[in-house]
Amino acid sequence: DGCDHKMAYFYFLAAVSFLPDDSWESYYDLSLRLNVLMARAANSSCQYDEAELTLQRICKRARCLQDKLPAYFLLVTIFLSQGHPNQAYATCSSILTQLGETVPETVTTETVGDMIPETLRMYSEVYGDDWLGQKMEDTTLCNIIKFYSAMASAAYFCKPSHMVAYFVCKMVQLSLQNGVCQYTPLALMQLTSIVIRIDNAAFIHRIAKNALALSEKFGSSDEKTELCVNYYMGAGHLDSYQLGANQLRKAFLSGLSSGNANAAFYCAGHGTHFSTISAETDLPSLLLQIDYYLRLLEIYKSEMAKKFFLCYRETVSTLIDRGQSTGIDAKLSYGDASDPGIGNKLLEVFYFHQVFRNYWIGYSERCHHYAKKFFAISKPGHFFMYVIKFYHGLNSLDMIKKQANYSKIKEVDEIIASMKVVASHAESNFRNKLELLEAEQYGVTGGHNRAVAFHAYNTAIASAQKAKFIHEQGLACEKAGFYCKRMKDNAKSLIYFNQARECYEKWGSTVKVDFIQKEVSKLM
Repeated sequence: DGCDHKMAYFYFLAAVSFLPDDSWESYYDLSLRLNVLMARAANSSCQYDEAELTLQRICKRARCLQDKLPAYFLLVTIFLSQGHPNQAYATCSSILTQLGETVPETVTTETVGDMIPETLRMYSEVYGDDWLGQKMEDTTLCNIIKFYSAMASAAYFCKPSHMVAYFVCKMVQLSLQNGVCQYTPLALMQLTSIVIRIDNAAFIHRIAKNALALSEKFGSSDEKTELCVNYYMGAGHLDSYQLGANQLRKAFLSGLSSGNANAAFYCAGHGTHFSTISAETDLPSLLLQIDYYLRLLEIYKSEMAKKFFLCYRETVSTLIDRGQSTGIDAKLSYGDASDPGIGNKLLEVFYFHQVFRNYWIGYSERCHHYAKKFFAISKPGHFFMYVIKFYHGLNSLDMIKKQANYSKIKEVDEIIASMKVVASHAESNFRNKLELLEAEQYGVTGGHNRAVAFHAYNTAIASAQKAKFIHEQGLACEKAGFYCKRMKDNAKSLIYFNQARECYEKWGSTVKVDFIQKEVSKLM
């Protein structure tokens, strides 16, 4: 409880050493409890070899499957922490089979396509005071839900996405049919993270909020870190990205102190992603945070998480100074887009960040190239797709200006139409983006009524300022400056460029400050 897991491990080790040689026969319950606690402390203090040896001893000496389950679950956690999702998946599959579940090797997308609406229908019909008051008494069912939850987490990195959905729907349906247990809130939250789309966002957000409320009933800290990361993988996109970054950072600290390093680094990674796209933290400070996480990952030995953080780091370093003084030598293998496992998940993040960073440093063709790749492999309707649509739309408008080629206008129209929908659900994250796209579209398609154009740009600037997106506030000022320059209004252009430079200085992007300064110098 004091978060000193290393000291706890040595105390448990000492306690086990005092047991007699035949302790597993003469003091079975005590031996089982002490060994489980010692394995947990060893895992939490990064002594993975000692943890695995203790877990193997438990699995060998424990008298029944029920007594072995805590050891197997911790083993799954260790596999996930160290980036071995296939081993975690196989272990979960074996245990669930022993608990009487039939675990298919594969399922069809059609099967899952039917399961998702059926699960949501069941939720709508069952959720209420009667169900909330129905406690799941069958401990075997509780353990089944617990292992399905872990299996879904493993499948996220080593199986196609519809397999993840299958396991999540399976455990949610079990809980809806048999009552609530301490693992029900996480099951519901995992459901929201995989099924949320623009067309069901309000309903899914309500399920997520109900899951959070239900979790308070059980008061268990073990699942809170995982609840947080799953919330912000799905329904949390309707909240402010900046709030999400802050909450995920807190959840990281909580998870690490409670010994749940796997979920803690999920939170840290997702929080870093949110912080990058929302400018919640200035770039130099964010770089320091990422380097802190990377140092911790050397201790916690998670190569899988390390790859994601290196990708985030490259983006931040590029945005600061193109990596000239902040870059590090980090060679990464991003896998292949046809790989349904970790390579594909990392590749999606890689494409996202390539679009993001290339847009900001002015590489239009690269931005366009990676946007197409991102759209080809990402889940349709998910909120991160609309962040990329925003930059892809702006980039398309920039390319139209440079090439006087209006063939991309139809695609921009479609992007703006979709942004109107997403902004209606997540105004704090997308209203300013929609307004800047509309302002740029007006300027590109022959809108020369300056009063209308200035109003459009100023509205986008004000919305970005309200959302505290300092980088996108700067971007809106920059775009307004270039509009004024095209209209031969150098005085106003200079005002907007100076405002953009101030925003970029606060963001910590030397690249963008230098870019704007060159434009200012041309006008002086």
